[in-house]
Amino acid sequence: MARRNLVGSRGLITGASSGIGKALAEELIRRRCRMIVAGRRTERLNELKKLGEDFGAEIIPFVGDLADPDARMQLAATARETLVALDFLINNAGMGALGRFEDMPPERLREVMELNFFGPVELTYEVLPLLKEGNRPIIVNVSSILGHRGIPWRSYYCASKFALQGFSESIRAEMSRHGIDVLVVSPGRTRTELFQGPLERGTEPAWPEPKPVSPQYVAQKTVQAMLRGKAEIVPHVWGAGMVLLSRFFPRLMDRILRRYA
Repeated sequence: MARRNLVGSRGLITGASSGIGKALAEELIRRRCRMIVAGRRTERLNELKKLGEDFGAEIIPFVGDLADPDARMQLAATARETLVALDFLINNAGMGALGRFEDMPPERLREVMELNFFGPVELTYEVLPLLKEGNRPIIVNVSSILGHRGIPWRSYYCASKFALQGFSESIRAEMSRHGIDVLVVSPGRTRTELFQGPLERGTEPAWPEPKPVSPQYVAQKTVQAMLRGKAEIVPHVWGAGMVLLSRFFPRLMDRILRRYA
């Protein structure tokens, strides 16, 4: 039985101009949601607004770089002014960072953490009063299977997702006092632009290449989990297997990963 009905609900999605965020926005537009879509690409956000008009959903584009604390505050203010209350908050904006630790100066980690961790934490804090006024509200933090298992060449990205995972687990119990669910989405390999950004360094090793899933698949699984009030999903069979292998056979996983270090 569904825990909530998202039709006509009010929400906010970050990182909505591409990948999983865009696919999530499209899924929720079909449910005629009234929501703010935040991202850096004006044209793509306007396309979502047009799609919303076709489905009878009110879409409010917000253009900004959420690695900037001021942009996060402006986004929260926009939510207060336009929506008054939130039924869902989807923290999806993020960046990748590829390279060996010894080749990545610590200031790179600050860049990654600013968007992947501090962004969701601060935005959640700022809009929490709006979530408390929402109808069966839910916080969705889009993490990664690399928030469960660290791998070579992505130490900074893994660190940011481990931090987001711990934050999400900590507030889940606290938010239950207010009737707010917390869902963590931990995708495996997905066809997105995540690791095509400015922090990529060098050529990574030849990893095994499991078939990637589409952003639309992840979005559909995420919306289903929101409806059912789940705590976490891993929408990738290979990714779920990796998480389980790491949990029950960590030394074996260590030996496997050494081959790609």
